[in-house]
Amino acid sequence: MKEKLVLLFRILVFLICIGIMLFGAIFLMDKNKSQVKPLPEIANPLTEVKSSAVMAKYLGYEVPVIDDKEVDKYIVIGKNNYAEHARIIYKDGSEFNMEQGDLDVSGIYGGKIIKKESISGINITINSYENITYATWKYNDYSYSYAMKDVDENIINLEINKIMTVIG
Repeated sequence: MKEKLVLLFRILVFLICIGIMLFGAIFLMDKNKSQVKPLPEIANPLTEVKSSAVMAKYLGYEVPVIDDKEVDKYIVIGKNNYAEHARIIYKDGSEFNMEQGDLDVSGIYGGKIIKKESISGINITINSYENITYATWKYNDYSYSYAMKDVDENIINLEINKIMTVIG
């Protein structure tokens, strides 16, 4: 009988220890969740917003804006009700795209490579498709593209330098 009580006591202590560990794990998980601010949902896959600051709230990261150009539209593009992609359309018709990851974010398919070069230490590919010249590159876990109509790669290089100045 005494052996059964000792065994029962050991099982009880073991179960209490498991309960304390589970409670601690749940408490820590809830604490970490409360520290991460949830991103707002978007109603449409393409949602126009008012500024790059609003874009950052939807995306969870800052989006660079060329200082000396006037912006026409700020657009966040989403998947599964959450924004994943930033698009800025400037008044001159040029377009900047950014997304976390290493995809081609230009949205242009079938272009031909004009040249590959390094600007500010970043490997950039300059492409052409019909009358569009566009550049794609990756930097610090993000993919970027910048496109302009009816220009050559020298103009694109100047614009990319402006973007890289903002990015850092």
